[in-house]
Amino acid sequence: MFDLPGLRRHLPLAVALGVDSIGTGISGPLLLLFLTRVADVPLAQAGLTLSATFAVALVVPAVVGQVVTRVGGRNVLLAAQVLQAVGLTGLLVARDLPAIAACTLVAAIGQRAFWSSVFAVIADASDSGPAEDKDRWFALTNMVQNTGFALGALTAGALLLIPGDLPYLLAIGTNAACFTVSALLLLSYRPNRQDPAAPAEPPAVPARVHRIPSWPYLGLIGVGALFAFCSTILGSGLGVYVVDGLAGPAAVVGPLLALNTVLSAFGQAPAVRLTRRYSRIRVMVVAGLIWCVWGLYTAALGLAAPATLIVPGLVLSVLVYSVAELLHGPRSIAYAADAAPPGQRSTYLSWFQYSFAIANIAAPGVFAASFTVDPGLPWVITAVVALVACAGLVLVARALPPQARRP
Repeated sequence: MFDLPGLRRHLPLAVALGVDSIGTGISGPLLLLFLTRVADVPLAQAGLTLSATFAVALVVPAVVGQVVTRVGGRNVLLAAQVLQAVGLTGLLVARDLPAIAACTLVAAIGQRAFWSSVFAVIADASDSGPAEDKDRWFALTNMVQNTGFALGALTAGALLLIPGDLPYLLAIGTNAACFTVSALLLLSYRPNRQDPAAPAEPPAVPARVHRIPSWPYLGLIGVGALFAFCSTILGSGLGVYVVDGLAGPAAVVGPLLALNTVLSAFGQAPAVRLTRRYSRIRVMVVAGLIWCVWGLYTAALGLAAPATLIVPGLVLSVLVYSVAELLHGPRSIAYAADAAPPGQRSTYLSWFQYSFAIANIAAPGVFAASFTVDPGLPWVITAVVALVACAGLVLVARALPPQARRP
């Protein structure tokens, strides 16, 4: 499926990402429950603590962008795993709120450092082969991570069959162990080792280093935030929409999200292969248009669908949504990597993480505020956001390197 040059040489990186995702998939859905049931933190304080630590960690991408160019992406990625392991291990013993806040802050900083450096590391790995393989590299790593998330989520569900506090302790402890294993794998990873079969390339002429990306790239980050909003809104609001908006069975929410995860895990490679003749801009615009149609269709479920068609209609909704995700995901990161100036890719990709951070903050709030007005309004808003993202991408792309658009 993935005949990529130099893949074996980068196997420790792929395995490290898979192990990381399994651990995150196990503890992610149970972290809030751990804080409320095991650490005995009131729900409001637990939610505020997690939100506050996430907000503080927003400064990390700007800092990591400067650090990566000096110490290397692999070293930052390794440090991020260590920070997350330390933070989660601390949660196992911390029981007063200040200690819990400190541990969650350490883990949040590590998580943001991870996402601020991992794409630069993957982009460096993709340089071991032809330029046209870059999208396939990102598809491969997306597939590995989504498979890990799915396995972790299934494990979390199995743990909940155990009574008492043990499931939550096992989830946090397992994730800390996964971060440790991932760090050890990265410690053995040597991304700069020259592949004897790789063609020799002349050294790139270093460009002037900017602490803040150029205005066109900042525009790309803004457009990326709009697309990321579309790719985040399903997880933020599907459960509430099914139960309170459609009066549907709550039991279908888990399988619907699992369907999306499985499609994301195994559909990346076919999506890239089937669209590789088209430019990245065209593929991302098509993804945005599909998200627009999806939003309008999902909103219409609450207006016109009879009760007997709610569940089949939701399945179709998730399928359409997943197609847009499959088209957009690897193309967007590959485009962001190639749109960065020579010698500054790590810095620019670190800043690109703000698009996901902004979307993760905006999606729950926008959904909650608009859902109280009308259950279908969040999806209509998503359709509009998708159209704006498509138009914005076409405009921003004119000021970015044309070679980044390549199929």
